[in-house]
Amino acid sequence: MPFLRPPTRASRLSLGLAAGLLPAALWAQAGPPTPTGELPPDPAVRTGTLDSGITYFVRGNQKPEQRAELYLVLNAGSVLEDEDQLGLAHFVEHMAFNGTANFEKQELVDYLESIGMRFGPNVNAFTSFDETVYTLTVPTDDPEIVETAMQILEDWAHQVSFDPEEVDKERGVVIEEWRRGRGARARMLDEQLPILFQGSRYAERLPIGSVEVLESFEHETLIRFYEDWYRPDLMAVVAVGDFDVDWMMGLVESHFGTLTGPDEPRARVMHGVPGHAETLFAIATDAEATNSQVAVLWKGPSRDEGTVEAYRASVVERLYNGMFNARLFELGQAADPPFAFAGSGNGRFVRTSEFYQLFSLVKEGGIPRGFETLLEEAERVARHGFTESELERQKIELLRGIERAYADRETRESSSFAAEYQRAFLTDEPFPGIEVEYALHQELVPGITLEEVNALAGVWLVDGDRVVLTNSPEKPGLATPTEAELAAIITAVQDAEIGPYEDVATDAPLVAEAPSGGAVAAEEVFEALDVTFWELTNGARVYLKPTDFEDDQIILQAYSPGGHSLASDDVFPSASQASVLVSQGGVGAFDIVSLGKKLAGKAAEVRPTIGTLTEGMTGSASPKDVETMFELAYLYFTQPRKDDNAFRSFQTRMQAFLANRTASPEAAFVDTLTVTLSQDHFRAQPPSVEMLDDIDLDVGYDFYLDRFADASDFTFVLVGAFDVDEIRPLVETYLGGLPDIDREESWRDVGIEAPSGVIEKVVRRGVEPKSQTRIVFTGPEAWTPERSAALGALGDVLSIKLRERLREDLGGTYTVSARGGLLRQPREEYQFSVSFGADPDRLEDLVAAAWEEIERIQAEGPTAEDIEKVRETQRRSKETSLERNGWWAGRIMRADRYGDDLVDIPSFELIDGITGEMVQEAAQRYLRRDSYVRVSLYPAEPIP
Repeated sequence: MPFLRPPTRASRLSLGLAAGLLPAALWAQAGPPTPTGELPPDPAVRTGTLDSGITYFVRGNQKPEQRAELYLVLNAGSVLEDEDQLGLAHFVEHMAFNGTANFEKQELVDYLESIGMRFGPNVNAFTSFDETVYTLTVPTDDPEIVETAMQILEDWAHQVSFDPEEVDKERGVVIEEWRRGRGARARMLDEQLPILFQGSRYAERLPIGSVEVLESFEHETLIRFYEDWYRPDLMAVVAVGDFDVDWMMGLVESHFGTLTGPDEPRARVMHGVPGHAETLFAIATDAEATNSQVAVLWKGPSRDEGTVEAYRASVVERLYNGMFNARLFELGQAADPPFAFAGSGNGRFVRTSEFYQLFSLVKEGGIPRGFETLLEEAERVARHGFTESELERQKIELLRGIERAYADRETRESSSFAAEYQRAFLTDEPFPGIEVEYALHQELVPGITLEEVNALAGVWLVDGDRVVLTNSPEKPGLATPTEAELAAIITAVQDAEIGPYEDVATDAPLVAEAPSGGAVAAEEVFEALDVTFWELTNGARVYLKPTDFEDDQIILQAYSPGGHSLASDDVFPSASQASVLVSQGGVGAFDIVSLGKKLAGKAAEVRPTIGTLTEGMTGSASPKDVETMFELAYLYFTQPRKDDNAFRSFQTRMQAFLANRTASPEAAFVDTLTVTLSQDHFRAQPPSVEMLDDIDLDVGYDFYLDRFADASDFTFVLVGAFDVDEIRPLVETYLGGLPDIDREESWRDVGIEAPSGVIEKVVRRGVEPKSQTRIVFTGPEAWTPERSAALGALGDVLSIKLRERLREDLGGTYTVSARGGLLRQPREEYQFSVSFGADPDRLEDLVAAAWEEIERIQAEGPTAEDIEKVRETQRRSKETSLERNGWWAGRIMRADRYGDDLVDIPSFELIDGITGEMVQEAAQRYLRRDSYVRVSLYPAEPIP
């Protein structure tokens, strides 16, 4: 339950257009606009307000099948806390999971786990400045489950117990969540938020609150927040899923129709963020900061989103940001780029204010140059505008995006709809439906002029309401820009000579000449799976599975044995980055910038990969653009591009990420664990700037050429919305036309082995009072499906038991993880880890408690209830996975790689076969006290 969702762009609809041009037939379908130009709601959604005052949104949707998304949305968050309640909006959210009128402590989570829902992915909540949202994903094949879930939502709305003992236990959990979020970023935000939100209540109402309050608040103070703000007029119920809508409406009305609120409710005040004529500066440094960043923001009041005028305005903004971001991306590809990455965007950090921002991550000491470049490019747009060719490309991209959404309308996920209706309640975001949006786009987007897009610069880029933020490491010899220096850059850019942008693009074809291709030499059909296998004349193997899971998606995956394990030690640094170097350079006749322009409006992408033991490709495309995907795959095999400028740009940008990476205590912790588990192997070293110096473009490029020189040992997997006969010519032309030198090779074991015995290390880094530990068990183990299933089930069982013990009973951690698996290559072995964070003073006690839980499972085995939870959770997870293209592609490729039987992919036999004895035996076999690595992070010792 994160205490603060990161700021995102405004949740407006993707485009907005003039009301008067909407086709009459669609207005008839959706209902005519009001005289004020309001957008009509989607008629597929039942929405309104119950007599109790609760708003509802109910929609039937069959993706995924037999699932429902149920939300309780509260229009109240931390900004409404009184001075003695700092952090208690979030604390109330925690208490909702700790007992209600109908569910005793732990009974609620126990029940949800018993129906196969995981705490976190399927059962969750979050608190922000302005809202609190509870979410449930539940099966709908049993009506009783849905009815119970609705009772849970109702209990959260007005029947949370606030048992005193549980409140005091939960203090530790919430403080651990606060502790987990502390670090350089949090400390710099502590300095910057009061400046960004100057004069606003938001500056002093961060949702995680005050530790002093969390430790000492009176129970009545917590309950007061609940009684003041958890009331019908501030709530909405959202239900989207595979159910009968009339039946669901009956549940909503029966559970929420008679709720009552206080006789004299407190006013739900909307707190604003005041403007200011001057530019404010928020300059923050920290010894543990890992990189340097600079951003400039302009703030203004939130605007109405429900009218056709606002809807149209949003398209202009998206076009502007799309073109600006393309220019910034192009600048970032220079041999000596001014930033590692940069962006332009607008949105909301808080409900009442909108922000337009330019931001960049820069190399060490690069804040002045990065800031100057951002302002120069903004000034270039303000003076000269964008070009017609840029606008045309961006319109094509925009129209292609809405076309894909329309094509995929029947397979849109319920969670996407639920999130949209959540926003509709909280921010009045309109939801006219994809049919209306699609028709609007097709008719009106072409009419948007360059002049009106260019005019946005004059609206956003003003002298007032501006805030400049910088973050950078605090270290000897690194100068931090002052307010005066940053202000001088603003003035210098305003006075500088800045010429117009020149848009350079080419009309050359992506593939100059299509390959002669090959043919299908052999075919096998797995009718039970609807999978077809082809062997092509060049030796390449292809699996094809047409599906109706996503109407606008085709997935491509490919692999071949080898990877950079075949590189000698002296070329390993370059070989390990070879696929990245080629991807940065573009493909064929196109560098990475011109390739992006060439692919405008194409929903197709391919990325080559070289891993430890395999090389391959991943890609995806819309059915309309599938040939482009095949062309890209063909080019990455036959015409990879070596670009010295791109290579130098890559090195510079990576330096920005790596220069201060080791300043992070968490990085030091992970690096120590990695080095220990590999016994300091040369090929398992943490990333560093020094490693960048060892990369040679020519060596990496030559290694890439070798890895993709022979398609005869490649396996390709295609899954998605295609017809096998229709896609066959493309497969034969582009995959069948790949080179074939008929070599036989495999990966090699480079000798990275985990140590034996017990190794415990302590890392002392950081100034925050927090610690974490990870215990990793490893060893040889022959792979069998049953052992793999048992180890996975052990992870699920132990995660439940450790959460109950360490979090719920002891209040000692926010989250705990236990998971493991069997590896089959380069050698058969197991790995299992347990990890959690805690107060440094309590860590060892919690580790002892974790060992007790492990030993309890070893001695007694899990309970029958725990095993049924695990089986049900895995069943439910697989049910939804079976409807996903990416999951099928991965499983088919894995079966081919390891020689498994394809027909076992959809089977539930292993899940149904999980027993307590299997899990107990796995715990005894793998979680050994005489063989593990444990690394713990503690704060640095105080300097005398």
